Formats: sequence, C-alpha cells, structure tokens
Amino acid sequence: MPGLKERAKTLLELLDAARFLFADRPIALDDKAAGLLTADARALLGEVSDQLKPVEPWTAATTEEAVRAFADRRGVKLGTVAQPLRAVLTGRATSPPIFDVLAVLGKAESLARIADQAARSAGGAKKS
Repeated sequence: MPGLKERAKTLLELLDAARFLFADRPIALDDKAAGLLTADARALLGEVSDQLKPVEPWTAATTEEAVRAFADRRGVKLGTVAQPLRAVLTGRATSPPIFDVLAVLGKAESLARIADQAARSAGGAKKS
C-alpha cells in the first residue's frame, strides 16, 4: 500500500505499520486505539457495519460513500465514525487512509474485525 510506504522511514517501520494486514483476530489494540472505543463508538460500529454489509463492489470509493452517508444520517462528523473504524481494523489510532484499509482487508475480514470489537465490552477492549 502506498499509504504505508509514505509513512515509513525504514524497513522496520514499514513492517510494523503493515502488521495489521496479517494480524490474527481478534486484533490486538494499542492503548490509543483502545481508548477510542467508548460505548458510544462501539454502538456506532455496530450500526455502520450494518450499512457496510450490502456494499458491492467493495472498494475504497464505495465504502467511503457508505460511511459518509451513514455519518450524515446520524448527524456526526466523519471522524466520529472513521476513528473507531481505524482502531478496530488496524489496532491503532493512526493508519493509512481508512477507506484504503477497508479495500485492502476485503469485505469479509473488515466486517469480521468490526464485529469482533463492536460486541466487546469497553473493559475488554484491549488484548495483549
């Protein structure tokens, strides 16, 4: 992913940044990502997952359209939805563009990662 390459200064940084691509589920969350997953954020994740399920084809553009439309209908800023999505998909608070992440992970993996964390209690969000 070009987004990973742009952010990495060394091969080790590139490898670390790409770790989410191959992570086992449920994905481990770093402290900042876990902090993003409030009860409200988890509720939003469940709702946005329902909006993403019918999206076809699964691309960065189509997932972006669905998430933006969802945020507009809910009357929240895109970041209110995108940051928790970033946390559950990558385990981090920073990543390449979230819609690129959705496209690269694919529909089944993305929805599964969202479901893994949306269903967890706020106290059980972090996995070491």
